Amino acid sequence: MNEEAEKVLTLVAERAQLAESVEGVRSILFHMYRFPSLKNKILSQKTGIAIPTLAAVRNELVKAGIIERRNFLGEKGREWVKINLNLHFEYDPLPENFNNLIKELPEEFSYLNNIKDYLDKRPAPEFALDQSHADISTVIKKTLFLIKRGDIEGRNIIFLGDDDLISLAVGLTKLAKNITVLDIDNRILNYISKSVEELSLNDFKVISHDLREPCPDDIVNKFDVVIMDPPYTNEGLRLFLKRASQILKSNININGKNYSLIGKKCLLSFGNKPPEQMQRLQFSILDHGFIINEMIPDFNHYKGASIIGKFSHLYYLQSINNPSSKYNLSLTTGPIYTSEVKSKTKSQFIPIGYHFLGEMRFTDQEILLDNERIHNIFINSLISADLTILDIYQHNYHPYGYSSVTILKTSHAAIHTWPEHGYLSIDIFICEEKSKGLKVLKILKNKFDPEKSEFFYIERGNESMMNYEPIKLE
Repeated sequence: MNEEAEKVLTLVAERAQLAESVEGVRSILFHMYRFPSLKNKILSQKTGIAIPTLAAVRNELVKAGIIERRNFLGEKGREWVKINLNLHFEYDPLPENFNNLIKELPEEFSYLNNIKDYLDKRPAPEFALDQSHADISTVIKKTLFLIKRGDIEGRNIIFLGDDDLISLAVGLTKLAKNITVLDIDNRILNYISKSVEELSLNDFKVISHDLREPCPDDIVNKFDVVIMDPPYTNEGLRLFLKRASQILKSNININGKNYSLIGKKCLLSFGNKPPEQMQRLQFSILDHGFIINEMIPDFNHYKGASIIGKFSHLYYLQSINNPSSKYNLSLTTGPIYTSEVKSKTKSQFIPIGYHFLGEMRFTDQEILLDNERIHNIFINSLISADLTILDIYQHNYHPYGYSSVTILKTSHAAIHTWPEHGYLSIDIFICEEKSKGLKVLKILKNKFDPEKSEFFYIERGNESMMNYEPIKLE
């Protein structure tokens, strides 16, 4: 989709009050283009958009001059969609019974067999990086899966790691707007670059980067689809999810106004885990601003990978609003690969830290209803005090109330609100200079300007008897 079309469809979504944003409008046009005779009920099932909202969107598309009638693209509409959404298939390119088990490659996609020679010659897997090569069936299945769901045509696609070389198979379709591969392993990147040249693939870029470092600015908020097969650890999964949420397009500026974008796609491959770990995996997905649209068991098969049973599941994720994704932080402190996690030794215990507690009370309860503002003040106070944030967790209570917890390099910080009581609490524990904690409290007090406030601190791990001393902030 080109940028101007994205702006036009964003405004259509806004006027139709479509919660699914521009990606919801694209989904409607995509299915109208591939399936011209779809009834409202079937179109609603395919897009996941309720029929009344569907009608409202199509009314706005008629007003915008994009489609001819509410249930009919018309020649002008088909041309607009083809050019602006860069769609190729005017029909379903794969049979309705396509179930991800490819027994015979459809003739139309026989060119994908050309990938076999490149897979056979790819660099040997680096087990220290949790690499294990997907077999050719998996590479082709994943490419067809993306085609089936319209996630290649006209899309900006990025691969976070690609020792499987699925990017080359996607490149062979010549349907993507552009393809980027980011990897820590320069052997992989060099091999992909050489292969791209041999295959004469255009709009294909490779970037050498360690995701534990902040993402390069030129890839943040840029992509429609992320494809990733992260390390087999929960630590690695959380890191990759965080980076995926940062590089997927989450907002667009139209005439000086920012509009939130949701519905961008993430294809996550991850191995099977015991039930409790699977629960943590799914919480991690939700924590980082994604929902699970579909999970296909046993989708990916590997040569080797005995640690995950030689297979992994495919999770088809969709982005939602995730305020914490804008904090592009360094995450270099923790191990993310299986070998690192297994061999890590306990870090030396730091015996002395500072625990700060604070309470604020307000007669005007309105200030405690703006959760996004509260979150931004809280995070900016930590950054201003030079505290290193490793992760952020948020929860909006219903009908009101808010919690934000950050994991710091040397412990944690939390803020909680009870609007119905006009009450806000602060909890900060740091193993750094006391002055940093005091600076956070001063910033919070100045920004929130409460009618009443109290602050306390104690030295932790110093044989204290847990007697908190009051703090007077100027």
